[in-house]
Amino acid sequence: MAALAAIGGISKVGGFGLETVAELQAADISAKSQQAEARSIEQQAAFDERQQRRQAGLMQGKANAIGAASGIDISSGSSLLMELDRAKQSEIEAQGITRSGSIAAQGKRYGARLARRSVATTAAGKALKAGSMLSGMMGG
Repeated sequence: MAALAAIGGISKVGGFGLETVAELQAADISAKSQQAEARSIEQQAAFDERQQRRQAGLMQGKANAIGAASGIDISSGSSLLMELDRAKQSEIEAQGITRSGSIAAQGKRYGARLARRSVATTAAGKALKAGSMLSGMMGG
């Protein structure tokens, strides 16, 4: 009877081991997925920033062409101030896109670090539980 109890205890410990391996693999997959999402977010933000800068350049070119065609001096006065303001606002928007992407990517990387840290905690908890069961079976 004691042998059956020992076998049962050992199989439980083995079950903890398999469960721990599965949890470790799931945490690793989650961390890798979050890292990939972070890279994707950064790439999308860089693309959006380039597109925003391109659009701003096209708008500025159009405004210059319209001003020049109408005979307005675009190198001084209110048209120059408007051009400077547009350039400033365009840069603010581009930096905002970059910042938003960076913050979102940092959040994903933080999640990946947490997933990886949970691996150590999970493994240690399972090892303690298995050790406790073995100790109990041995009468200690």
